[in-house]
Amino acid sequence: MADHYLDKSITYNRWDRSYEPRLSIQSGDTVTIEMNDASDGQLSKESTATDWEKADKMRVHGLTGPIEVAGAGKGDRLKIDIIEYEHENWAWTSIIPGLGLLDTEFDEVFLQIWELGETQTRSMPGLTLDLNPFCGIIGVQREALGEFRTRPPGAFGGNMDVKHLVAGSTLHLPVFVPGAGLCAGDCHAAQGDGEVSINGMEAPMKVTLRVELIKDAPLESPYLITPGELVSPRYIAKPIHAFIESGEDPRELCKNVVRRSIRYLQERVGLTRQQAYVTCSIVLDLKVSQLVNTPTTTITGYLPDAIFD
Repeated sequence: MADHYLDKSITYNRWDRSYEPRLSIQSGDTVTIEMNDASDGQLSKESTATDWEKADKMRVHGLTGPIEVAGAGKGDRLKIDIIEYEHENWAWTSIIPGLGLLDTEFDEVFLQIWELGETQTRSMPGLTLDLNPFCGIIGVQREALGEFRTRPPGAFGGNMDVKHLVAGSTLHLPVFVPGAGLCAGDCHAAQGDGEVSINGMEAPMKVTLRVELIKDAPLESPYLITPGELVSPRYIAKPIHAFIESGEDPRELCKNVVRRSIRYLQERVGLTRQQAYVTCSIVLDLKVSQLVNTPTTTITGYLPDAIFD
């Protein structure tokens, strides 16, 4: 088995099965992938909201790859052990008018720059947030010909934003094209379930993966085995605040949960509404509590008390 390194000197902002592989590996090899932040290197730790407003949004999600897995073909699967993440000590989160869950409630671009320690950030006044790094995007090339934007995920993986793709997890992906064309990017240092403001804690990172090819093992969609702790251990040592909403429109219920969480953060530690909204994107977990009482759904948002200094 061999160890490989793939730098971020070339990135792609689309899925396209015609891209030539930048690296070829054998089943069982390990590869460390260097990735830009979600802006594909347009932002830095010194950037401002004006910089983000002027940035080329068509470059969002710079992907590093494709990586060819020798012998992979349609009907096979990749077993990907996520070994380690390494961030570069900074990240960003934004609000963009017209996007995100509360898409009509903010009329100016907002940019939060986070200074990252090894396992936490104290960049938001009154709060200490834990880091749980993961790739927002891990995927293989799609079966269809042509270029496809990176925003929608699918059976190929892609922009899943599943925050449990942490180190220690194992991701299984179906293969659709010869060589698979594995790509990764859009790393988050932390994210709440919902990613409500439009971003997680977007950060340039390296990820180390061990990739195994499993022949003749069809898989309809991604499958993940993740460590048992789905919430930061420090967070569950204290109470969790749960904001509960029931009604017939799940998306509106999510909006109401987030609005209530924003108000709570504003009142408790004096955050601006923008700061509270991006904090929700980083740490608030939205869950479906029940679907059985048709047509009523219940949505709950969980906010850990341990974040408050």
